[in-house]
Amino acid sequence: MIGLEGKSALVTGSGRGIGAATAKKLSQAGARVIVNDLDADVAEEVANSLPGSIPYPADLNDPEAADSLIDFSVDALGGLDIVVNNAGYIWHSAIHNMSDEQWESMLDIHAGAQFRILRAYGRWLRQNADRSSEMRKVVNISSTVGMFGSPTQLAYSAGKAAVLGITKTLAKEWGRFNVTVNAVAFGAIDTRLTSPYEKEPNISMVKGQPRKVGLSVEQIKQSEIASPLGRIGSPEDAANAIYLMCIPESNWITGEVILASGGVRN
Repeated sequence: MIGLEGKSALVTGSGRGIGAATAKKLSQAGARVIVNDLDADVAEEVANSLPGSIPYPADLNDPEAADSLIDFSVDALGGLDIVVNNAGYIWHSAIHNMSDEQWESMLDIHAGAQFRILRAYGRWLRQNADRSSEMRKVVNISSTVGMFGSPTQLAYSAGKAAVLGITKTLAKEWGRFNVTVNAVAFGAIDTRLTSPYEKEPNISMVKGQPRKVGLSVEQIKQSEIASPLGRIGSPEDAANAIYLMCIPESNWITGEVILASGGVRN
C-alpha cells in the first residue's frame, strides 16, 4: 500500500542525513516533497533524485525565510499536507565556555525556526482548514538529549526540549484544523553529526564556520551496549519513525513524543 499518494510535504534540513532519508521515504510512499536545506547543492541533488520533488535552499535562521518557504511550498504543490521540522545542527561546549552567540544560535535553529515555520503554516491553515478533509500532519524533530540532558550540550538540549512544548501546545490548538502534531525524539543516529573519531572531533562546516561534530569510538561503543538492539540507528530507521506519524494510521495520535532510540532511556 502506498500510504501518502497525492500528498504534499515539506521536509526542512533534508539535504543530508535524517532529512534526506525522510524526503526519500515520503516520496517513495507517494508524496511530492519540498527539499529544504541551507546548502543549495545538496538540496538540489536530493530533490533531483525524487520524482516530482522540488528544492528550496534557505537559511532558516533568517527571520524572513519561514514565510517565503511556506508560501513557495503551498504555491508549488497546491497545498501542504505534511510538515517535518528537521533542520538543525550542533555546537557543543560546557556552560562555562558557552558564548551568548552559541546559546542563541542553538535555541534559534532548533526552536525559533520551528516556531516561525509553524506560525507561517498556521496562517495558511486557518484559511484552508476543513473538518471534512483528510488529516494534515506536523512532525517536529527532537532528541533524547532534550528529554534527559547530556554533558556539554546545554544549548542544544534546551532547544530540543523547547520542541516538546511547541508540539504539545500546537496539538491542542490545531486539532480543530484537522491537524495532528507530534514529535520524534531520536537517540544516536549514524549521520555526519555522530561520525566516529579516535582522538579529536571531526569538523563540519556550517555557514562557513568549523563546528566540532561526531562521537568518539568509545561513545559509539557505549551507545551500542546501552541499546537492547545492540546498535545505533540509521537515517532510514529515523525516517521510518517519522513516516509513522505521517500516514493515515496515526490519525488518532497527537501531542505525543515518540522516542526512537533503539531502547536507550538516558
